[in-house]
Amino acid sequence: MIALALLTLAAVPAPLTEALSLHAPEGTRVEVSEWSAPSCNATRFEPQPFDGSGRVAVRATGKSCAVWGWATVRLFATQAVLTRTIEAGEPVEGAFTLEEREWTKGAPAAPKLDGATASRRLKSGSVLRELDLRFGPAPGTQVTVRIVIKAISLEQRGVIVSCAQHVCASLPSGKRVSGTFRDGVLVATLEGGS
Repeated sequence: MIALALLTLAAVPAPLTEALSLHAPEGTRVEVSEWSAPSCNATRFEPQPFDGSGRVAVRATGKSCAVWGWATVRLFATQAVLTRTIEAGEPVEGAFTLEEREWTKGAPAAPKLDGATASRRLKSGSVLRELDLRFGPAPGTQVTVRIVIKAISLEQRGVIVSCAQHVCASLPSGKRVSGTFRDGVLVATLEGGS
């Protein structure tokens, strides 16, 4: 005889909401709208990793049962939203406001905005994402590049080139390096002798 476990739509248990909140990305708020699982008087909930709104698989265990169920969640985070359209290369400072918005899968919020410029034209109302921003001087700017290889540090001139999220420069040899731009110098740390 084959026993069938029926999924039941149940009220969302408070411990489930707490478990999902503990496993959500830092700085987010979780709303659980639905919980469906085979019947089990669960007291412990272990959600699978999740990074945005949607369905989350959750292992639920009780005194005499262990089942898998689905929680439908909405994840919210404070995000930077543009208040006006900005052009590529324009600073984002003063062009955004912080609002709580739903966080969709695969769309992490921009981690920092100080000194950021738009990497492309961005429309008013857009939520700023990492790929929308670039940091450091504009492409074509001549800079000093400090190349660090283990205990050796060399400096030479380079020209800033476009690259997503990083500050990159092209050296006279044609090699491209990326690194951290501070105090007017691009510091690029290379592994081995690359």
